[in-house]
Amino acid sequence: MSFQSEKLLSGPAGADLLGSRLFGEPNPATLSDRIYAALRDGLMVGEWLPGAKITARSVAKHYNTSLSPARDAMTRLANEGGLLLSETRMYSVPVLTADDYCEVMNIRLALEPMAAELSATLMSRDTITELDRINEAMRGLIENDRLREGLVLDSRFHLNLYMHCGSNVLWQVINNLWLRIGPTRNMLSKSYRKGLGGYQNHKEIVMALRDRDASRSAKLIKRDLKQGARKLETALREQHGVVM
Repeated sequence: MSFQSEKLLSGPAGADLLGSRLFGEPNPATLSDRIYAALRDGLMVGEWLPGAKITARSVAKHYNTSLSPARDAMTRLANEGGLLLSETRMYSVPVLTADDYCEVMNIRLALEPMAAELSATLMSRDTITELDRINEAMRGLIENDRLREGLVLDSRFHLNLYMHCGSNVLWQVINNLWLRIGPTRNMLSKSYRKGLGGYQNHKEIVMALRDRDASRSAKLIKRDLKQGARKLETALREQHGVVM
């Protein structure tokens, strides 16, 4: 599994949502910047599994370019903690321990409800409708057992909500946390995802946003995060043989 976004971004259900640039500078200046932005977005939304190897050669081939801009982009991500660079110059997606995950999660639980509360008063009606569309597309993917792609749209729902909070500082901190946490979210169990708890939470969040109910939006985001976090922490501790 060296470079897989072309696989994840194929197929009819939600394809226009899966493949769109969403979270950063819309028109990066250089080829290296564009590759960096695309890889960063992919890591944030969980396109790669923890531990996956990503080679500069496969990235260069995917973007039909030389190795230099691919390496430059991947080195930037390694410097930010989004990729690991081994002593043998191999790039891979970081694997978080349960304690690492919980540390990031505690910060997310403080910041993301705050961002949702701010966004509730600032988001346009069209953007709220788009969130609803993302959520319905996510449900369709999950029901068709396209769970990895469903997770990408779950990520896009949250990040699209937070990026409208009106605070560049808050958004950038959340953005950087998701760079670290995105791949680990693939560890959520199939049974949890198929239960559509996240979809139902999102439906309530959309209703709260439409009502401009900032306090309820924040509470619902916190509930959604906590539900997933409990399941994911358990999965990570079991993976490492830790009895809870």
